[in-house]
Amino acid sequence: MKSINFKKYALFFFLVAVLVGIDQWTKQISEERLATQRPGAFSHTMLLEVDAANAGKTVEEFLREELRFNSDEEITQIAERYAVTPSGERLRPHTELAAGDEVEILRREIVVIDGYWDFQYTRNPGAAFGILADADESFREPFFRVVSVVALLLILVLLQQTKMGQRILFSGLTFVAAGAVGNFVDRIRFGYVIDFVVWKYTDEYRWPTFNVADVLICIGFALIVIEMIRDGLRERAEKKLASEAGGSE
Repeated sequence: MKSINFKKYALFFFLVAVLVGIDQWTKQISEERLATQRPGAFSHTMLLEVDAANAGKTVEEFLREELRFNSDEEITQIAERYAVTPSGERLRPHTELAAGDEVEILRREIVVIDGYWDFQYTRNPGAAFGILADADESFREPFFRVVSVVALLLILVLLQQTKMGQRILFSGLTFVAAGAVGNFVDRIRFGYVIDFVVWKYTDEYRWPTFNVADVLICIGFALIVIEMIRDGLRERAEKKLASEAGGSE
């Protein structure tokens, strides 16, 4: 009976926990600091509370202090169009605020590289690229949960057969597991996956919105493929050496 390598599993679960923590942390930030209005789909707002240090400032001045990753033009637009009270009353850019006031932002995005990279909050009820997003919820949610559990069990089976020296394969399995768990946690908590990274070429060509868990899964699969190619090349080299050794006898 093959002994269990507890060190391998301990390292695997530790790394998965760290990576899932990073994924959930970035999603929490996107929830708290981004806002999106999708009529007919969902509404996600951002709530800011005015502290004593910002008392007496206008709405626009307060937003310039709070939304430091937005340009002056973007902040002016948010103050004019997307700033309201929690009750829904529209705020004006020059309205003075008092300590304890709350400002609700209806829409906020962050431009990282203009025309190429944005942060935008969205909810994906489907799989990658929105697959099965329009399927009936009574089928979709149980299906994705079962698939996630099966995928994790398969990863554990592959991990059991993986040697510590196979660092690329070990890393690949770890990344895929962490990404799968990260998105699985979203499905259990919300019934959808939070995405917030947008890569595009202008507004005409746009890659589907994704998150850190999706990145981990893609990197993990790439590493697994690399290991498979390496194994194939190594096996061919060994067969060639064996053939040459046999022919020289």
